Amino acid sequence: MASFWFDVLVPGPPEQVWARLWDLDRHTAAIPLTTTTGEPLGPGARFTARTGVGPLGFDDDMVVRSWGPPHRAVVEKVGSPLTGSLVATLRPAGADTRIRWEQTYAVTGVPDAVAALAAPAVRAAYLRAVRGITRP
Repeated sequence: MASFWFDVLVPGPPEQVWARLWDLDRHTAAIPLTTTTGEPLGPGARFTARTGVGPLGFDDDMVVRSWGPPHRAVVEKVGSPLTGSLVATLRPAGADTRIRWEQTYAVTGVPDAVAALAAPAVRAAYLRAVRGITRP
């Protein structure tokens, strides 16, 4: 699987940042052409990020595998065409919070070596999304 990670400093304490990071409405607002829906997040919760325009698009189905507010969550991508997992770790950094985002991903029908070529762009897109989602 392809992978990437980043650290980002976000304003506010971990409890506030956690609440913003896992608010599905914030995901919808921050990620272009994407609507995120699902049950309240917690262990075993399922949610979907639908990206597209009209009938053209795809679903990114996910399941929360580990939930440790306000410090760590593990989410697995369980659909098609996307699989993989992400680990989000939050830790205090003075009055702010540092998020470490670690992600693996694969795309159905695409060799891992080819998917890995997109890692810099995928990383940049997720970094931008996380910044937008967690903005106070």
